[in-house]
Amino acid sequence: MYYFYYVGWAIAQVLKEEVRNKILHAAETVFFEHDYRSAKLTTIAENANIPVALIYTYFKNKSALFDEVVKGMLNHLIQIMEEEEKLPTASPYERFKQTSAQYIPAIFKERKKLIILIDKSAGTKHEKAKEIWVARLSLHIQEGLKRYSKVDYDPMLSHILANNYIEGMMEIARHYQNEQWANEMVSILNKCYFFGVESLSHSK
Repeated sequence: MYYFYYVGWAIAQVLKEEVRNKILHAAETVFFEHDYRSAKLTTIAENANIPVALIYTYFKNKSALFDEVVKGMLNHLIQIMEEEEKLPTASPYERFKQTSAQYIPAIFKERKKLIILIDKSAGTKHEKAKEIWVARLSLHIQEGLKRYSKVDYDPMLSHILANNYIEGMMEIARHYQNEQWANEMVSILNKCYFFGVESLSHSK
């Protein structure tokens, strides 16, 4: 008897997880096509082919559903920089190749979530995500310049470089064609960025 009860419970859990994943997949599609404010739970339910009331079984409201769709994305971007900063002394580009470059393909596989987080999050607690990302990358650049350059640059320079780099990454995500195209564009962007930054370390 216990065996059949356990099997029934296990099947129910699998089905429950399948429904939850259907809701998340549909939500990602709808939030990507619209944005947080414009997206409707009825549209998400239609895309998931479930009654709208069923969404509330898994998520308290639209805000909680949005939170789950973008969960961990910003933290992941920051952790990549933190890993790079832990490396022993090397050129900025070499440090990047050893760490951040390894994660970029995975980031673009999740590009819809990235675009939702950065472009579609107005009205949520995530609407400052790009500003947070820019601020953290700006600090990352400042530390790099302190390490490699004898010149004391105005912090605004780091902010400008960070904002431009992130916007370049976002443009690649927004206009994504295929994996090869994205890798080539990222490679070009990084060469322009890193060799430009490294040139500052030689300035007097």
